[in-house]
Amino acid sequence: MSETNEYLSYMNKGNYAMALTLLDQEILRNPEDPVLLYNFALCCFQTKNFKKSIQILDRITTEYSKFIEMDNVYRLKVFALIELKEWESAENLIENRLQIAVDDPKLLSFLSHIYEYTHRLDMAIEVHRRILRNIPDYKNSLNSLGYLLALKKKLTPEEQKEAVDCLKKALAQDPNNPAYLDSFGYFLQTLGKPEEAWKAYRKALQKNPNHPVLLERIKNLKK
Repeated sequence: MSETNEYLSYMNKGNYAMALTLLDQEILRNPEDPVLLYNFALCCFQTKNFKKSIQILDRITTEYSKFIEMDNVYRLKVFALIELKEWESAENLIENRLQIAVDDPKLLSFLSHIYEYTHRLDMAIEVHRRILRNIPDYKNSLNSLGYLLALKKKLTPEEQKEAVDCLKKALAQDPNNPAYLDSFGYFLQTLGKPEEAWKAYRKALQKNPNHPVLLERIKNLKK
């Protein structure tokens, strides 16, 4: 393997600390390579140095506006801002970027996440409906819409059907996904169907036995 690509091997193995060390050396030799800078920012993100990641990403957007991975640069910056709980900055960045990357499902998914965590549930729901109008089989939105509807205190019959349809479509595409099984189980739990909810949770636990959210769901189900 060439020395230039060695850092990629460590990234693929999840050893981002070593990849950062190698990337630092590469950037010293090639300080104007936006690919190296982007991968450096990605490794910073993976090692939870979100502020450094944002700093590097800002350099890319300022100095390399034609960089081919610019969509991912903005997505990663949004993700880093969310991890820092800088909700307003993340939301403003998404809104600005959507003027160029119209209906980008990943940016819209981040926007829904922000709405959910800033207590704007109805707006979060509408974002995933928007995504599904453009991409009807988008798994993330099928699952997220079903789960967000389950969070509502009271569902209309139409919303209940919408949630069921979405969750079943997500599971049809990825039947062993623990996150989708968790959403389906939670929805069944809110409907007052604890036995059916338990079946979904149990299957999810088989795939992810130490997940704290799933364990808490089981604990609450037994009360």
